[in-house]
Amino acid sequence: MPPKTVKALAPDPTKVTAAEKILGAGAIFLFVSTWIASIFSPFILASSLWKGQYVRTGGIILITILAYLPWEKGNLAADAHNVIYGYFPLYFKSLSLEFEGDELPPEATNNNSPDNNKSKQKHQQTFYAIHPHGAFSFGWATLFCHLQNVRFCFAPPLFASPFFRLFTRIVGKPGSAGKAAMISYMRKGEDLALPPGGFEEATLTCPGKDRVYIKTRAGFVKLCLQHGIAIRPVYVFGEHGLYWNIQGAWDFRINTLNKKMGMPAIVTWGHPLVPLLPRNTVDMKIVVGAPIELPKIETPTKEEVSKWHSKYMTALQKLYEDHKEAAYGSEVAKTSKLEVW
Repeated sequence: MPPKTVKALAPDPTKVTAAEKILGAGAIFLFVSTWIASIFSPFILASSLWKGQYVRTGGIILITILAYLPWEKGNLAADAHNVIYGYFPLYFKSLSLEFEGDELPPEATNNNSPDNNKSKQKHQQTFYAIHPHGAFSFGWATLFCHLQNVRFCFAPPLFASPFFRLFTRIVGKPGSAGKAAMISYMRKGEDLALPPGGFEEATLTCPGKDRVYIKTRAGFVKLCLQHGIAIRPVYVFGEHGLYWNIQGAWDFRINTLNKKMGMPAIVTWGHPLVPLLPRNTVDMKIVVGAPIELPKIETPTKEEVSKWHSKYMTALQKLYEDHKEAAYGSEVAKTSKLEVW
């Protein structure tokens, strides 16, 4: 196994005060409620106009303007990020982040320079493929706060919504998962992150089941081949246990609601008393796998895409197998397996 870098993002639970737990819950609640409000933002605006609630309407318009203005982060945004990121991990029982190898691909050095100095070159452009999506992508959100120089992409309708767009611009570096936008980011040389399983993987969320939706998701591999970008598989152990989610009716939920209508198809319940919050009795462990170096092929064939997609799935399954015992304990690890849909 490659050398690793481990970071404990949540402190010892015995050292977290009740007030800090409440603040952590508040940060989580803000994230989830903003996510949900964004899905229904067009209906909220229409309802405000219909009922003559002009103060609320004006507030939504102001948020929309702020969300789309071409501003860069200032001190206020930096402070807001620190508050969200500082309290976010305090809610969970435990939360750790582990990298196989370095946190970012190491900078190459040239020992043959005339003056015998090591000249640094830019690290390999990287795509972080995050699994599982989960109900509300807390592993994605944790990395979003942690890797500040990475462009974190998500569903175009959600990115277009003023509420979540503004929230994510304050907290990190968001982007659209639309194909044209992804190509634009890649051409600029940016590192990217995305949960490639999408809403389908969220639909499959179930406590006690590690599931990924990846068999037919090869588009990101093709884009990485076209731009010569390395892929790092990421697995979030514990994500599946944060919410109960209704099961079954897969054909309707995945093929109709997810694929045809672009809608999430989850019915969840988290904390017993506040179901919008996740369960706070789950140990979370995020593992970032070693980079898979891809060649640059401007027009890859279906066979070439399939070949590298298969290599990616193999690497993802190996990542899961290598770390499941450390994440779940030896007894649970004996029977746990990764379901690949």
